[in-house]
Amino acid sequence: MHLHSRHSSASPFAFRSLLVTATALVAGWSALQAFRLMHSKHHRNRTAAFSNFEVDAARRFLIVGDSTGIGVGCVDSRSTVPGRLAAAFPGTEIVNQSVDGADSADVAQQIAASEGRFDLVLIFAGTHDVIRLSRYEAVAEAADRALTMAGERANHVAVIPPADLGTAPLWVWPLDAVYSRRAEHVSRAWQVATAKRKNVHLVDLRLARERDPFRIKPRRYYSPDGLHPSADGYALWFAQITRQVPFFTELSRQPLRV
Repeated sequence: MHLHSRHSSASPFAFRSLLVTATALVAGWSALQAFRLMHSKHHRNRTAAFSNFEVDAARRFLIVGDSTGIGVGCVDSRSTVPGRLAAAFPGTEIVNQSVDGADSADVAQQIAASEGRFDLVLIFAGTHDVIRLSRYEAVAEAADRALTMAGERANHVAVIPPADLGTAPLWVWPLDAVYSRRAEHVSRAWQVATAKRKNVHLVDLRLARERDPFRIKPRRYYSPDGLHPSADGYALWFAQITRQVPFFTELSRQPLRV
């Protein structure tokens, strides 16, 4: 009886110790993640959306989507993907309807808000669907709706779904793993929507872990907010976009406009 009594009294003590330790760990994790979020907000560059009006434009591009379509993270909007497109293809009018904080469901409305026809629509979408844990079905429906509208307004469409958000320095484990998986989930919804359409190309920004510059050198390729690409990061995106979308290959073969 005496031994049984000691064992019984020890069990609640062990449980309380375990509970206190677990609570302390959760509190520490929450504090660290909260600190990183505040740091990210404080160091975020408020990049202006790059647009380029041409009186006698040879072609027109429409940029829609979220903060990555704006190029948030860059100090100079000319270092964003739209800014680099204007420099690489002179004579191009660029209309940028991207909105910071937009998710996939907002893309169709952004396209509808633009005027006229375009040679190309670039859709940067999915980042906020990853973070907000949007349902796969909701993203798939939004993607289908946006691509239908984009196809009515342009001869070519390129979709840039989220890269591996889990590599962002902003996240504390296990959120990095969660958001890596979520990024695949959202990208898959856009991939399925693009697969059945003509002249619609999906750009895959993801690279193998052992050769992903964002994972290997995050301080260089992420902006100070720890979430958006830096100017060097957007330069890598630009290279992949122009390499993977056939329309840009066709443009590069055309003589430069004088």
